[in-house]
Amino acid sequence: MSGSAADRLARQADGYLVTQLLHTAVVLGVPDALAGGPRDAVDLAGELGARPGPLHRVLRGLAAEEVLAETGDGRFALTDTGRLLCAGVPGSLRDWVATRGGLYFGAAAGLPAAVRDGSTPYETVHGLPFFAHLSADPARLATFQAAMADRSAREAGAVVAAYDAGGFSSVVDVGGGRGTLLRAVRERAPGADVVLFDLPEVVAGSDLPAAGGDFFTAVPAGADAYLLSRVLHDWDDGDALRVLRTCRAAMRPDSVLLVVEAVLPERAADDAAAVRMDLHMLLLLHGCERTATEYAALCAAAGLRLTRDVPTDAGVHVLEARPA
Repeated sequence: MSGSAADRLARQADGYLVTQLLHTAVVLGVPDALAGGPRDAVDLAGELGARPGPLHRVLRGLAAEEVLAETGDGRFALTDTGRLLCAGVPGSLRDWVATRGGLYFGAAAGLPAAVRDGSTPYETVHGLPFFAHLSADPARLATFQAAMADRSAREAGAVVAAYDAGGFSSVVDVGGGRGTLLRAVRERAPGADVVLFDLPEVVAGSDLPAAGGDFFTAVPAGADAYLLSRVLHDWDDGDALRVLRTCRAAMRPDSVLLVVEAVLPERAADDAAAVRMDLHMLLLLHGCERTATEYAALCAAAGLRLTRDVPTDAGVHVLEARPA
């Protein structure tokens, strides 16, 4: 980011505009409408149900952010960045943008109060806990689930590329949701017996071998490996420790637990994406991201020892833990 300190600060303060420009583009369908080539606001407005004047101004804002390019004749075209807002393209961030602009954005207004009194901004703003609020609106829930599915697919590929899971003969995916990571692990260990474990309503109808239950109470026992992917960061230390202890109780002496999470750097500038994810957790839930040292301490309290920390190219680490 170039310019004076004042220029940089002014641009950062206007970040709310950028979030909503991207969100507006996705909601209106601008990227997909431009996928076939450059068009002007008048041409687009009729198709998108918009007014040409305000739409033109939004398109100009997107061009200023290099999401779109102005062609010089009043038309706008997608840049490489803008193409990532289209549906169905490899690496699409369309649903990711929709969650930030449509779900998380309003909660940020509750951040000052949260810092003062420890409240959860999303609950303060919307009057309901995050997942209860999502479940009250099928469209809202579907947007969130689509974004999580995209993220899970990217992370699952990175996890199995970085950590060799081929030697496992049995694997339990604890809190595994739709089983994206478990499928990736099964591809690397095709002979393994796998179990997707989550709430009964989550695993109902899964094409994977599945068991329903509560990971605060018990999980299937005796497997070679247990997966905990993007689970612990949803919970505060007390509840995260309860999950780890449940897993430890199910493990054999030679079992391994693989915790897949973002890991906070010692210095924020070393991994800004992990720090931003930690702020999402502050806004939305009662959980947090943690440093490797903090995960090691949680594992030790649960009777586990952290034996490896394997980074991936998707922004998450595989933290390998074994019975102490």
